[in-house]
Amino acid sequence: MTPSNEFDTFIAYLMTTLPELDESITDVQQVGTDIVVVRGDISLPIAIEPFERAYRRRPDAIDAVVSTLLRVSKGEQGVPDLGYQTIAELIVPQLKPIALLVDMVDRGAEPIIYRLFLADLILTYAIRDRGRLSYLTETQIERWGVSEQTVHEQAMRNLTAKSQDIPYHLAGKGSQQVVIFNVNDGLDAARLLLPDLIQQAARNIPGNLVIGIPNRDFMVVFSDDDPDRVTAVSLQITQDMRQHAHGLTTSLFTITDGEIRDYKGM
Repeated sequence: MTPSNEFDTFIAYLMTTLPELDESITDVQQVGTDIVVVRGDISLPIAIEPFERAYRRRPDAIDAVVSTLLRVSKGEQGVPDLGYQTIAELIVPQLKPIALLVDMVDRGAEPIIYRLFLADLILTYAIRDRGRLSYLTETQIERWGVSEQTVHEQAMRNLTAKSQDIPYHLAGKGSQQVVIFNVNDGLDAARLLLPDLIQQAARNIPGNLVIGIPNRDFMVVFSDDDPDRVTAVSLQITQDMRQHAHGLTTSLFTITDGEIRDYKGM
C-alpha cells in the first residue's frame, strides 16, 4: 500500500504498517501531530511532521522513511541534531558510486541529498561523527531551513580550506611525470572538485591532464602524451578500484577550460 499525500492518510498508513513490521509494537496512536509507538509498558511519542515532509519530497522512498521512523522508535537517534550553524564547518563533499543510492534504499536508509556527477558517480555531503561518515539527508536540510545549494557551497569552502598546503607526491619527468594525492584524510578523491589545485600541482606535466580516482583515498594525475602509459595507468586504476574497500570508479577525467570533464581519450 502506498499512502496519499494527505497527512491523515500518511498517519493511518503508519498506524497499520508499523506493527506489521515490528512485532514488539503493541499499539500506535495519534496524539495531535505526533504518533505514540507503544511497546508493552513503554510509550514513545514521535513528531511525525519531518517524516511526512520527507515522504512528500520522495514518495518513491516511503520504505526508507518508515524504516527510519522505526529506528527512531527504538531509540536509535543517530547523530544528534545540533543545528546547521553548529555543524556547517564540518560538512565535506564526498564522491560516491551511484550504486550507493540503491544500496541505501535496500537498507531502508533515509534519503540523502546528492547531485549527479560525471561518469558513474554522485556528489554527496557528509560530516564525520565518531570516526564514520554521516550523510546529510533531505529531512535534515528541510528542518534546518537551508537549501541544497547552501550546503554545497559550504562543503566546497570546507574542502578548499582542508586542501591548503597539503602534501602530494611527484614522480617521473616530462610526459612520464605523475602527481599523486594520498593524504588519507578521506578527501583525496573529493579533491577532484578542485581543478585549480590539480592544475597547480601538475603544472609541469605536458599535454592534456588525465585524472583517476580509483578509491576515496587516492587521486593520480598524469599526461596523455604517451598512449601506452595511459593504458598502463588505466589498468592499474581498475585494479586498485576493485581491491580497495572504498573503491570509486575506473573512469578517467580531465580539465577543460578550468572545469572537470570526462576524459574521452586523445
